[in-house]
Amino acid sequence: MPLAAKRVLSLVTLSLLCLFSAANAGATVFRDRAAFAAASQNLHTLDFDSVESFDWWRDTIDGLHFGVVGLGAHIGTRPGMPGKVLVSNSVPEITLLRIDLPPGTTAVGLDQFARPMEVETSAGEKVLMTQGDGSDFVGFVSDAPIAWMLVTLDAPEPVPPAVVDNLTYGQRRAGNEPPKPLLLTNSTTSRAAAFDSVALTAEPFDVNTTKERNLSSDGRTRVTLLVVGVRLAATGEQAFVTARAVDSQQRVFDLPVEGVGGAKDLSWLAQVTVRLPPELSGAGDLSVTVNVRGVESNAVTLRVN
Repeated sequence: MPLAAKRVLSLVTLSLLCLFSAANAGATVFRDRAAFAAASQNLHTLDFDSVESFDWWRDTIDGLHFGVVGLGAHIGTRPGMPGKVLVSNSVPEITLLRIDLPPGTTAVGLDQFARPMEVETSAGEKVLMTQGDGSDFVGFVSDAPIAWMLVTLDAPEPVPPAVVDNLTYGQRRAGNEPPKPLLLTNSTTSRAAAFDSVALTAEPFDVNTTKERNLSSDGRTRVTLLVVGVRLAATGEQAFVTARAVDSQQRVFDLPVEGVGGAKDLSWLAQVTVRLPPELSGAGDLSVTVNVRGVESNAVTLRVN
């Protein structure tokens, strides 16, 4: 059965997804992009050149939001700068830009072109960019998730806008270990961010689904799990992905993986669709994990009636 993937997930839906709260664990600061890239993996970069139109209040780019109430951002050209850049709006005495990052981000960096500028992340680190800086780049790599980045500009009135480009985000690299898959949870319930792959309904799930809500002749329910930290869009990736469930009696059940892929307009989000085996009927709460290329994810909870 084809993966019910590559759907546009609304910002409201994404705002419910989280892995863990962003603790102030601190982050390593990089002023060289090459060194930052060497300490990171699964990176995605926005250079803003391909963005045709942008309303900061209503729109997101790759699921990222830019701006705070009353202070947003626009995308355009600037004198002396090639291509398009992200430009923050300002009011007298303050320029402020907040960038809300995807769930599971532990590495983020950007180029910036105004001074003096302060960059802060939810991981607790701050960097002050001054006129004498020899680098326009600043990056952060953290053990804890980085939920947001805050850019402020302190200068005499009129305060110029903050100009940033090449926003890059992904995960921390732990030595030579491959990327670790991270299953998303719902921040309200702390349970799995998962849905019926056909009906798009949330838990609880039934092992069997009526013909009206099933595209397969076997009547079995397929559940799609949302994953970050790995890319699963390439042909043949399904062969390297497995999933399993553990019930309250510590019995282990294999969950056949029937499809993997990305999500439309969200380069950092992957989806894994599994079939519920008949042995799970009435199992109740299950602890579910996925394994990608030998690396196991965190465990999330979902319910099967």
